[in-house]
Amino acid sequence: MNPEVIINKICNAIDLIIESSKPYKGLFPSILHPQTGEMLTEKPTKIPGQRNGDRAHLGTNLIHDEPLLATMNALAETESKPEYVEAVDRYLAYFAQNCTHTTSGLFPWGEHSFWHLIEERVGCSRNPAGGAAIHDHLRKVPLWLWQKLNTFNPACIQSFADGLDYHWTDGDGLEYIRHANIDTTEHLDRGGRACDFPRHSGFYIFDLAFAYTQDQRSETLQQIQNYTDYWWEKRDDRGLLRIESRSPKEAERFFEVNAPTQTFSLGISLLESVALIESLLPELADQMRKYGLVYIDGFLAAPHNLETHEFISLCQCETNQVVERMSAWGSVYGAGTSCSTGVLCLSGWRLTQNERLMELARAIGGTYLDEEFPVDRVHTEAFKIPASDAGLTLELFADLYDITGESVWLEGGIELAETVLDIYFPETLPFGASGIDWYESQMGAAFLIHGLARVALLSLDRTCPLASNYTAR
Repeated sequence: MNPEVIINKICNAIDLIIESSKPYKGLFPSILHPQTGEMLTEKPTKIPGQRNGDRAHLGTNLIHDEPLLATMNALAETESKPEYVEAVDRYLAYFAQNCTHTTSGLFPWGEHSFWHLIEERVGCSRNPAGGAAIHDHLRKVPLWLWQKLNTFNPACIQSFADGLDYHWTDGDGLEYIRHANIDTTEHLDRGGRACDFPRHSGFYIFDLAFAYTQDQRSETLQQIQNYTDYWWEKRDDRGLLRIESRSPKEAERFFEVNAPTQTFSLGISLLESVALIESLLPELADQMRKYGLVYIDGFLAAPHNLETHEFISLCQCETNQVVERMSAWGSVYGAGTSCSTGVLCLSGWRLTQNERLMELARAIGGTYLDEEFPVDRVHTEAFKIPASDAGLTLELFADLYDITGESVWLEGGIELAETVLDIYFPETLPFGASGIDWYESQMGAAFLIHGLARVALLSLDRTCPLASNYTAR
């Protein structure tokens, strides 16, 4: 397939999304008609494995959109479209200056909360009537996005950093939870489970590290230290971390279960944070580096089998026996696909040059070369493939090619791009999943656009202005 065809398809989609943002101060609506770009006022039925409590109906969600915004910045350069940078800045300036003044300082973005475009307020998919909005990070915020928000409203960076304190729960000793209140300055009570997933602390550490680079406040430093220390003594002999630190026995999926991918995510976030604070806090940076490398080794100590292409997302604490394997296609809530882990392996390789991570990424990439996109299943009611699955697989192929220069990965990316264009992109905007007929940011449409753009741009020039996206972890 001609890469120019892919780029033209992407640019047509971006043009329509920009047009759709005009009634909403430049913010991108989450659910759109694929031909007209109009925001859908009636919420479509959720697909299998999706939760209504995660969707941003009648709203915008910056965490969903960040891969799309990064793509627009790159295409503004390659396609001579300065209006794309203008649209990105319009979006981020409005968000930073108008959507971040919350009671807690936490932003309306992520897994449950968003900015309600009709009522111009914090929205929450779990509490759609308003109030009691819930913050959950969902994914890592990339450095470029923090830098942009800081440019438009430096005060919101420090307010958000302060707001991360509300992820600590009331009780003896420190215990955090992935949820926090946005509309009130109250710490949540501790429930029967901790819900302190390791990856979330990595998100907070990176956020706080960036805030500290802007204003060296003692409160921010203490929070960085608290979140950095939190999991260290909870690790097992392999360096693996539980999916949560406190689970009742009846919670079978969580009780005495290690989470290699969560452990890995925290390790990568720590190493990325080192680069931010090393000149300011060299001792803490050394601690982060040490912890991050141990967590990566823990991830690699999980019972992955590269020969049989079995990649492990959960394993038993004591025996290391497999509890849950990653699938190749068809991610659902709570169970992702191996492509995202393969992409993160390449992020880890770039940070450490650890060849075991490259071997794992190659093995996962090989799975997708061997196990082609399940075209014969995409129109069945029970099996919908979110756009993020296709997008992250394209990301994996593109990054393997970018690093190794091996043509097999680019060829795999081009072949997959041709397939997914037929399935997801028959209209101007891509569908949010296979077998549906609307655009939806929560399903990862931005990752699909980003992945397609990376493959196309690398086909044209090995010097690709669009960087890899490592936020899905």
